[in-house]
Amino acid sequence: MENSLEQLLKIIIHTFDAMEEEMKGKSELMELTSRQIFCIEQIKSIQNPNLSELAEIMNIAKPSMTVMINRLEKNRLVQKVQSDSDRRTAHLHLTDKGEKAARLHEELHTRISEILVSDLTESEQEILIVLLNKAVRSLNQ
Repeated sequence: MENSLEQLLKIIIHTFDAMEEEMKGKSELMELTSRQIFCIEQIKSIQNPNLSELAEIMNIAKPSMTVMINRLEKNRLVQKVQSDSDRRTAHLHLTDKGEKAARLHEELHTRISEILVSDLTESEQEILIVLLNKAVRSLNQ
């Protein structure tokens, strides 16, 4: 018997959460929450945003974003660098430890992608990509 969509999502999410916890446990990044890891990923992908930009992209209130950045800075994952053009603004840079955290999480995404498509033909992979893109677009509406 085939699983329902809800059952499939539960299995997928649980499996990926377990993979993330295992990855974190094997590194010095065990203290990070999923939200903090997502924040680190966003800083890397946006390439040194300021606090307001990051809060908007992550859909987090600016005061909450400040608390998160302060914790990441305390753990030496993020560094605030004052803007040359506007002294009131600081840009967020990843430290070496922050870059390492981002790389580890990118590796996890790669592993997950490989697992998802390992038993699929090239045609099935293309269909999966189309369907997931459609699903993601509906999330952003």
